[in-house]
Amino acid sequence: MKHIEYEERLIIKESDYQKIIEDINAQKLKGRHLHIENIYLDDKEYSLTDNHKMLRIRTTNNKDVELTFKSRHPSGGHNEINETLEHHPEINLNLDKEFKEYQEVARLITDRIEIPIDDYLFVIDKNHYGNIIDYNIEIEAISQEKAHELMVKYAEKYQIPYKKEVGGKSGRAIALMRK
Repeated sequence: MKHIEYEERLIIKESDYQKIIEDINAQKLKGRHLHIENIYLDDKEYSLTDNHKMLRIRTTNNKDVELTFKSRHPSGGHNEINETLEHHPEINLNLDKEFKEYQEVARLITDRIEIPIDDYLFVIDKNHYGNIIDYNIEIEAISQEKAHELMVKYAEKYQIPYKKEVGGKSGRAIALMRK
């Protein structure tokens, strides 16, 4: 399945993460808890990463497996194609090489809470990659402008300094392993 994804994320401190979790619990917000394992693939030259593309195998809650290809969209979001690991013809059309030529370059484990609110998704993540643990909040919305507007609102609400994050979790994980 192909779609455009508009999201904005903000790296937060562990204390901010705890504060947001407490607020979620106090408001009795209903969220979906997910345990996600991402395996990022690239070639030896990192041609996907260097061209702002991403190929990953995602396992959710130790059972659902999906292959995803992401690339930048001119509107500020990402083109995202999700197919099965066994059958991925549309992803193959977007790759410069045979799928078998890509190898694991990084692994990321995320404990996530997703909370649908009105027409957007509020996400809070605890991420593990290499020997690093970090935290972020994320907004997935109907436009890049809406995602940005909501992220600024949440940063103010939780008194978190706002700094637009230019890269995502995949970039942080791959950069660490690339060193």
